[in-house]
Amino acid sequence: MLNTDIQVGKYTLESLTTGMYSDPKIVYREYIQNSVDALENAVSQNLIEPQSMRIDIIVDEENSKISIKDNGTGISSEKAISTLMNIGSSQKRHSNNRGFRGIGRLGGMSYCDMLVFTTSADGEDLKTVVSYDCKKLRHLLVPGANEDLDLSAVLNVVTTVKQEYEKSEKHYFTVEMINVSSFSDLLNIDVVRSYVSQVAPLPYKTRQFYYSSSLHAFLQDNGYKVEEFPIFIGENPEDLEPIYKPNRHRYHSDRNRMKNDEILKMNYFKVIVEDELYALGWYGDCNWYGSVSEHEISGIRVRKGNILIGDNRTLNSIFKEARFNGWTQGEIFVVTDKLIPNARRDDFEQTSEYFKFIEKLQDSIGSEITKKIREASSLRNDISTKVLNDVSRQVGDAGVAMEEGFNSTVDKTRLLDRLKEAGEALQKTKVRPELQPQKDVLQKQIDETILEVSESSNYKINKINSGIDKKSKKILAIVSDILSQKLSKQLVDEIIDEIIKILNRK
Repeated sequence: MLNTDIQVGKYTLESLTTGMYSDPKIVYREYIQNSVDALENAVSQNLIEPQSMRIDIIVDEENSKISIKDNGTGISSEKAISTLMNIGSSQKRHSNNRGFRGIGRLGGMSYCDMLVFTTSADGEDLKTVVSYDCKKLRHLLVPGANEDLDLSAVLNVVTTVKQEYEKSEKHYFTVEMINVSSFSDLLNIDVVRSYVSQVAPLPYKTRQFYYSSSLHAFLQDNGYKVEEFPIFIGENPEDLEPIYKPNRHRYHSDRNRMKNDEILKMNYFKVIVEDELYALGWYGDCNWYGSVSEHEISGIRVRKGNILIGDNRTLNSIFKEARFNGWTQGEIFVVTDKLIPNARRDDFEQTSEYFKFIEKLQDSIGSEITKKIREASSLRNDISTKVLNDVSRQVGDAGVAMEEGFNSTVDKTRLLDRLKEAGEALQKTKVRPELQPQKDVLQKQIDETILEVSESSNYKINKINSGIDKKSKKILAIVSDILSQKLSKQLVDEIIDEIIKILNRK
């Protein structure tokens, strides 16, 4: 056996930081996925209840500082130093952890002057603070200088470790990036919010994506619980607001004409490879006017552990015409451990299982959506199709309105009028023989919906639980009617919701 010392050069560190990621914003994903793993562990250890999980992201552009904190398990004082200073070494398994390679925590080094990790575990009265002087690190990595230093020596020079007192009941992990470089978008809170909303394991916002309940039901019925975590973002601790996935049932498509489009029906599917379930997914049937104008929701996205792998173009290859992926809104949740995200998380490891997975998607979903897009193009001017789509939309809107509650009697009456007009238009419309079954179903649905809306007494003001008297409620009902006559429904929604929140806080 050859007996020699093997040195790992200092420039390896540059390859593992700047060289690893094509987009600086990826550091947010790396830190979030580590936080998510810590939160899941905290719940499994009964340290916190699921509803108490929390990740706070502070983007302080004024002071060029970023902070990401979770209330997960933290790292014990015994293991913190070795864990945070090891590179490419992790005790995590890829089968049950999102961050498992031990590289991602270094991502922030390239974009700030100081990278600080602070952590404490439950039952200990210590917190561990590991600081990397990234400014000094960049100086040491200048080609031609300090060539006698290897990777280990460089890390020892730029790293400071200390342990301080902490309350024993505290458990958390915080990443701080200090003096963040201004050349990237890392300090642009709007850009960060958009990025995190797409990549993080977040809940859907029901009001903007009213298919979320049926999607959760489909996933659960097939043995998969999609994990969702509360993530908050703000410029300081006082203005933190929750983030949600960006999916919307109504959106714009066809970039040139910005047409209003919407999901008319959800298509749920399973991806089975050689009798094994690899993934569960959905895409929205719409009018297929063209590419989705809003980048945040375009394309079928693929997720592992509900964290985005790649971006909106990653599954372009499942379509014969790559552009058709941009016409689509959907997600695929990978459930098998045979598909392993690569180190950059921009795709999966290129294994035989991966290629079988892609081939299955090409033969099923890719071909199916392509066919629908081409059929929609040929039927674009078919009046009967437009009427059927309108009725389907009206029925969907009515279901959401009844579930959320009416703002006023005016709101309810307007909805009934629209439903009746749509029903009458449907009766008068002659359709091709192949569309007759769809028309019959919609006729029954709209008749039933008109009856349900007529009999519904679910008004939002009934949700007030602060014990106000009947006279006050009647006054609120009158105010709601007046607002509905004068203002847009969206504005009235916001006003009534805010009134209810204020009254329920009393």
